[in-house]
Amino acid sequence: MNLGPESETVEFKKSTGELKEAAVSICAILNKRKEGTLYFGVENNGDIVGQDIGAKTARDVSHRIYEKIRPIPNISVDVLWDGERRYIRVAFDGKEVPYSSDGRYYMRVSDEDREMTQEQLRDLFYDIGDNSEWENGLTEHTIDDVDNELLVQCHKAGTESGRIKGRYDKENMLSKLRLLVGGNLTNAGNCLLSVHGPVTLRMGLFATDEMVTFLDIKRFQGNMIECIDEAMIFIKKSIRWRVEIPGLRRVEVPEVPEEAIREIVINSFVHARYKNASATPHRISISPGRIEVFNPGRLPSGIVPEEYLGGRHDSDLKNPAIAEFMFRSAVIEAFGTGFRKVLSLCNEKDIRYDYHNDPFGFTFIFFRDPLFTAETVPIPQGSEMEVYRLLQKDDKLTADVIAQLIGRDVRTVFRKIDVLKQKGLIKRDGSTRKGHWAILPAPFNIDTVDRKRRKNSEEDKEQ
Repeated sequence: MNLGPESETVEFKKSTGELKEAAVSICAILNKRKEGTLYFGVENNGDIVGQDIGAKTARDVSHRIYEKIRPIPNISVDVLWDGERRYIRVAFDGKEVPYSSDGRYYMRVSDEDREMTQEQLRDLFYDIGDNSEWENGLTEHTIDDVDNELLVQCHKAGTESGRIKGRYDKENMLSKLRLLVGGNLTNAGNCLLSVHGPVTLRMGLFATDEMVTFLDIKRFQGNMIECIDEAMIFIKKSIRWRVEIPGLRRVEVPEVPEEAIREIVINSFVHARYKNASATPHRISISPGRIEVFNPGRLPSGIVPEEYLGGRHDSDLKNPAIAEFMFRSAVIEAFGTGFRKVLSLCNEKDIRYDYHNDPFGFTFIFFRDPLFTAETVPIPQGSEMEVYRLLQKDDKLTADVIAQLIGRDVRTVFRKIDVLKQKGLIKRDGSTRKGHWAILPAPFNIDTVDRKRRKNSEEDKEQ
């Protein structure tokens, strides 16, 4: 019988002769996950090998663990039987982090126990606060302070993705998602949806990588979702793009995958510490060589982003209510997949990246390629796209004329016209002799103007 792999909450020991090592694993798992299970009589690969168990074995295991770990966690020891062998299961839990074993502190990372440095221990004390207590705290703001248009859009996206059920009901939706209690917005609800600008974002475009001379600087106050949109607008305006035309589609290609940037920006806002958000704002810094995204929060002590690849590390939600709303609204696809997606995209596109934690927060860095050019890839001669462009300029062109212009025979032109019709890019209005081609819009990738900018523009006109 096999119990599966070890993980951040499961550890295997071959026998109770490894009690010292077992106490270390229990301590590390408690510091990371606050609960877990350890088995004696099981190989590292999960195979049950069993062990000799006497009348006092279970009690001795409990006593030894109690002697080594401080503070004392809750422990339950059971002797199990798989039909052939006996083995021991130790279930444990505790919230009085940090835990030590023989006076030393450990942290579980994937399936390993790592002794913590003094710096990591200080970080742990920073990280151990239960942010859900802050999330659930009530503000003075009420349901009337919610950005209604934004909430409607979030409900629509959630409904289309199948993550929100039922018709739009503002109060019911906010209450179910733990963002409204007794008519007042929680801290999480206020950060996500308030019209009063509870979150601060600073954005700077710099002339050099020393980031001393500003080419552009902006300070934005908004709710979290507005800040995410504003950050993406600023970044997309500040980086280099080129146009590629594969087949019939005009594609704008950024120097760093837009999806990767957006994942990091969203991750930054979802996992920040908002208790001190006004004192330490989010920051976007762009220089000739780098794109930096900073948030006033950090990765858990001892963790690096690569450990999220391949599912080796589960997501640590600093703000579970905020993360839940983002998921329900289809802003994020799934919990714990952001870093995995970003690093995969960077590796696929050969984008260099870096990151670092400091006492103030976490910074992710995309390195810009100085050789990236913003040239437009030419339309291939004789292609369907060339025919489409000619018809855009003159919708009365005949197949004979087009054939001469692109250097192909008439039959080839008719085949390309058929392809354009099948793709819904053109259609014939009127007769063959007296009619013309109705040109339908190509699937260009055009950015839409965000809500707040439209609103501001309208207000400027009124003034």
